[in-house]
Amino acid sequence: MKSDQISQTAAFVAIKFYGLTKIDSYRSIFNNSIIHFYENLVKSLPAPFKFYHFWLKFSWIRYLYIWGEELLLPGDLLHVVARKWYIQKIAQQFVEKGYTQLVVLGAGFDHLAFHYCQQGLSCFEFDTPYMSVLKRRFFIDNYPDQPHPRIIQTYLPEDDIGIMFDRHLDPDKKTLIVAEGFFDYLEPETVADSLNELNNFFSHKPALISTHFALDELPLFHQKVFEISVRLVGEKLQFHTSMDDLNTMLSEHGFQISQLYDAEDIRIDLSDKLSTTLPVLGGFYVFSAI
Repeated sequence: MKSDQISQTAAFVAIKFYGLTKIDSYRSIFNNSIIHFYENLVKSLPAPFKFYHFWLKFSWIRYLYIWGEELLLPGDLLHVVARKWYIQKIAQQFVEKGYTQLVVLGAGFDHLAFHYCQQGLSCFEFDTPYMSVLKRRFFIDNYPDQPHPRIIQTYLPEDDIGIMFDRHLDPDKKTLIVAEGFFDYLEPETVADSLNELNNFFSHKPALISTHFALDELPLFHQKVFEISVRLVGEKLQFHTSMDDLNTMLSEHGFQISQLYDAEDIRIDLSDKLSTTLPVLGGFYVFSAI
């Protein structure tokens, strides 16, 4: 993705979340403030994305959307709900353990930094220049009287993430790093460099929450559908190694996985909560590491 364009993958994650949480069972597992955040967000997106705010109000449109998505890439929709629900749950566990600084890398249109900013944490979002402008405008227009996270323009690998941290973050605070979908679009070398900076910058060991997508766990046809869909919106999946290889890389840079959920774990957990038979995208993982 170029630094001067919207992340269409981030936009569609927000749109899919908004559409699914129009369904009562999905809506019920999230706080109302989070639901309203995405309602405001989708409405504020540039055209043509904002038109989904109107059309997804209709159940028959949602049915067609779900049918089409599941036909081409089974499990894609439920994985969107899963990443939001699990990351929120794991983040809350760390906040309750005394982590007071939250850093969201490649924040896109995510709600997490704003959510914890309301609870008094020091919250930062790192994102590309154009995405940073969109997010600032969204906060100003929709939440003018509430605290906002600081948004730092960063474009990897051109920018040095260590230098950006040094300019803006407090290395002595207990820090939670959230990298939802962040590493997927970086070259392996940039991922390794970023993990090294995360491990070495802070005086207290930071906690990391992230997602990972192991492309080779999908059937070949669905691999191609995924790659083509990402390419069509001007982006490219670059870091899709196996979970075992990622675990090795994390260990080499001082991180040990503390929680790990794969697609089957997620399916079993959410199928009961949501009363759904939708699958979860194969090769999708949510994890924390410290």
